[in-house]
Amino acid sequence: SVLINNENIDIFIPASEPELRWFASHQHERKVLSCHCIMASSKAMNIGFDKLLTVHHLIKNGMPSPWASIACYSKSGAPELPCILKSRSGSGSSSVYLINDHEKSLLFQKLFPDYIWQQYLPPSRGEFTCGVYRCIDGTTRVIVMKRRLASALTSYAEVVNDPVIESLCVQIAESLELVGSINIQLRDVKDVGPMVFAINPRFSSTVGMRHKVGFSDLIWSIEEQFFGNTLSPCPKSWPHVKLARRYEEFIEYN
Repeated sequence: SVLINNENIDIFIPASEPELRWFASHQHERKVLSCHCIMASSKAMNIGFDKLLTVHHLIKNGMPSPWASIACYSKSGAPELPCILKSRSGSGSSSVYLINDHEKSLLFQKLFPDYIWQQYLPPSRGEFTCGVYRCIDGTTRVIVMKRRLASALTSYAEVVNDPVIESLCVQIAESLELVGSINIQLRDVKDVGPMVFAINPRFSSTVGMRHKVGFSDLIWSIEEQFFGNTLSPCPKSWPHVKLARRYEEFIEYN
């Protein structure tokens, strides 16, 4: 707050998960800042930052989700194989392990008792990252990108128009009473359909890539939450665009 006051900051946008977690549990501190703080609404943060709560919330609201349970609660390793062992908190894939044999599951259960087991979802139709912005008036804007990961980040993405996934993202945003921007990650499983495995309640690392094609959730947040203005328009459908990220971002139009 001292830095904000000294530099006459108008808008503060927490970007890292530790910052956002702190603000989610210290709402009163946010209110006394001398600048406007832009982040997702509290319910979205409290549920999204807890991977087990995320699964429980999705199942409770009748939305597709893999099963999940706390690692130390099972008596003899993983409930089923293969499965995923992942941190209950945190984002990205740096703390995610594929468990495919019983001895490995026993070892990892001892090493990470507070992690969670989660159903393994084969990416038969691909893995998707979805930018979701829900406005103050309750309307929701969604962009769906089929992605590939490198070093726990989206290195390649292809923008797709998928009404089923878009509708699911709208349902999730409404169930979270979202105001602001989140990122929903899912896999489209053969004979099952889209299965959500994570909700990241923050501006995604793909925010720049998305902005290039018109999904300007950071700009919309400032327009709506700081200036109180009507949001700039959002495309009704997305161009078939491929994006790659290395040290800088590239766009290829087909």
